[in-house]
Amino acid sequence: MNELRWFTWLFPLLFIVHDMEEIMRAKQWCKKGLRQFIPLPITPFGNTNNTAAFSVGVFEELILWMSATLLGNITGFYGLWYGLLTANIIHLVLFHIILLPLSYRHYVPGEVTAWLTLFPCCYILILAQRILNYSAIEIALWVTIGLVFAFGNMKILHKNMHQLAKLIG
Repeated sequence: MNELRWFTWLFPLLFIVHDMEEIMRAKQWCKKGLRQFIPLPITPFGNTNNTAAFSVGVFEELILWMSATLLGNITGFYGLWYGLLTANIIHLVLFHIILLPLSYRHYVPGEVTAWLTLFPCCYILILAQRILNYSAIEIALWVTIGLVFAFGNMKILHKNMHQLAKLIG
């Protein structure tokens, strides 16, 4: 279990590496005014090119991921962390590797680090499963909770990104 405690902290670290690419590239990418060739109900950065507002959303997510990691390491209860890690992997693959690049037919911020962080995240998930030995029902439960929590949070952040931009200026 000590090995898992160390590896759990790689999830928030890999998350921030990925999101730093998005933060650094967001404003420049948004200025290009690229259009979606395949219309999707989602757009990167919640329809804002305000990097500060986007950064606040990233910070909020980082605090949540770190809290789930800390909870797991203090209590030995890793279910939420496991579900959030899985949701992050699905997010990387679905949005940054498949949907957004195909829709825009152009580089999308976060695409490079999605590829670079995907494999370590998958390795951490496999290692966690070997240590935790969750049953299929437990995996389904925690992945469902992680997906609902992570994507619900992301939807709220993206929906309110313009309000964050107004607050920050």
